[in-house]
Amino acid sequence: MRCSRAQKYLSPYLDGELEGDERALFEEHVRECPGCARLLEQTRCLGGLFQRSERFQAPPGFSAQVMERIARQPGRLFSLRPFLVRFAETCAVTLAIALGVMSGSVLVTGMIPHQQGSAVIAGLSVESFDILPHDSLAKTYLALTEERP
Repeated sequence: MRCSRAQKYLSPYLDGELEGDERALFEEHVRECPGCARLLEQTRCLGGLFQRSERFQAPPGFSAQVMERIARQPGRLFSLRPFLVRFAETCAVTLAIALGVMSGSVLVTGMIPHQQGSAVIAGLSVESFDILPHDSLAKTYLALTEERP
């Protein structure tokens, strides 16, 4: 048993809730592990302190007074405001993203006319890579990916 598991079993062991194999494994671990044995003893001492501590009685009528104060508290009404604020935030972010995408497409289409775009694509044909050295990685990639009849 690992120490982390043994430490989870401290309270159930002291309360007599561990049975059978779990109890035997826990006791064996505590015998072999000085750190867990020390923690078990400290937990026992702490439990003893609580058992010997002085008990106090609540004054007469204490629970009735508490319940009366709770009853006098104004009830909280359901409010749509947090939902509306979250919805407005979501709408604002969505609008900002949409405007960014639209303005980006307007800028790109305005800067590169359609005729120039086809010239750029034609300039990237496979024939333009024929000047690459035969042992280069780019040449190897193009050779692997080129279509063959």
